[in-house]
Amino acid sequence: MTEHEIHSVLGIGFGPANLSLAVTMEELGYTGRSRFVERATDFQWQDEQLIDGADIQNNPFRDLTMPRNTGSAYTFVNYLASQGRLTDYLHLNAKFPLRREYAGYLRWVADSFRDAVDYGRSATRLTVADTADGEVFRLETDDGRQYLGETVVIGTGRSPRIPPVFRRCLGPTVFHATRYLSSLRRLRGRALRVAVVGGSQSAIEIVLDLLGRDDVAQVVSVQRGIGFRLKDTSPYSRRVFLPEFIDYFYPLPAETKRRIRAELRSINYAACDQDVIDRLATVQHEYELKGSDRLRLMPFSEVSEVAPHGNGGVHRLVVRDVNTDTRGVYDADVVVLATGFRDFGLGPDDEPYHPLLADVADRLALTDEGIPAVARDYSVPVARGSYGSRPLRLYLNGLCEASHGMGDAGALAVLSARSTDIVESLMLEPDALVPDHLVTDRLVPDEALR
Repeated sequence: MTEHEIHSVLGIGFGPANLSLAVTMEELGYTGRSRFVERATDFQWQDEQLIDGADIQNNPFRDLTMPRNTGSAYTFVNYLASQGRLTDYLHLNAKFPLRREYAGYLRWVADSFRDAVDYGRSATRLTVADTADGEVFRLETDDGRQYLGETVVIGTGRSPRIPPVFRRCLGPTVFHATRYLSSLRRLRGRALRVAVVGGSQSAIEIVLDLLGRDDVAQVVSVQRGIGFRLKDTSPYSRRVFLPEFIDYFYPLPAETKRRIRAELRSINYAACDQDVIDRLATVQHEYELKGSDRLRLMPFSEVSEVAPHGNGGVHRLVVRDVNTDTRGVYDADVVVLATGFRDFGLGPDDEPYHPLLADVADRLALTDEGIPAVARDYSVPVARGSYGSRPLRLYLNGLCEASHGMGDAGALAVLSARSTDIVESLMLEPDALVPDHLVTDRLVPDEALR
């Protein structure tokens, strides 16, 4: 790659979303020059949550490519066969693969695209630059490198949600679940009291993992609800992860979309699978029989204050009952925030757009609510900088739950369908994507994108 090479497609992030994009570009015959930039030093997927026994909660046949191309070389079945494990896997009669096994599958596919990825470089700024060939996107990385691209596809995943009370004390002993395993490894050798905040699948998996560690003295689960709730796994509810549901959901008015997402929240948020709930209930009963307080559940609760206490980095948590407003105090050596991720929107926990878009936001088409207007093909119209210049193209790959539905909330199930939509859009001429008035006017009525 030369210093001033202009890429047809510049992908930011190389997790499952942009990995699926790379596979699809190859299989659909996309001939443009593509490059991906990834901050991790090698391919990784949920390395911080590869907890023993955790599964992926997704039918493995809905992988990177099989829903579109059953004969693909990059299917999960082909991976198992290549490793000599297909018969063993089928013999398990498992509903879902272990998370560790699926991570191995994704890494196996990523190895085929290693020449297209620059690992160990973190994207720091995205701007628009003028060149002799017209405007292009310019991506800067933490090592001073610059990349130029006609099209940018952001596939980084969403930002972790950090409740305001914890934002000033993040560090080695207060961290989001996305830093769980590495943070805990650095704290070995101490009798730790750990508070886990949140009621999600990640939260219950972390609680169970902590209880299996000899150096953890006590685990406290703090959550606003009544306790760990069962995930809605009805095949009717889980239609939200089907491509046809995206077609139904996308044209709906914004208020209707918000209502549907709230109604279906237990399919994907603050809810857990039956197997881990049963495991934790059994463990809880065992501790009760022994008269042990090693596991404490604090339902209907939220942490209202955090302050250092004594020596050794202890955190004093003021925990408030959300119904009675009564308060108690708990001292924790470690706080794990299993609090999910931020959506794009105007709510108190939302962000208006991906942080990398800050310096190009003034060029993006906006909805009536003032957030980026995402088209059905996951593109965001970009205003032309000058008359006659080619239009820049920007895609959000896996960041569009508000516009496209819950299947876009990091779900593996829609990877193949979404990457197909994006690549088919990439293969169109830029001027065929969006009418001129949508790339010159920043305010886009919702119906114009349908």
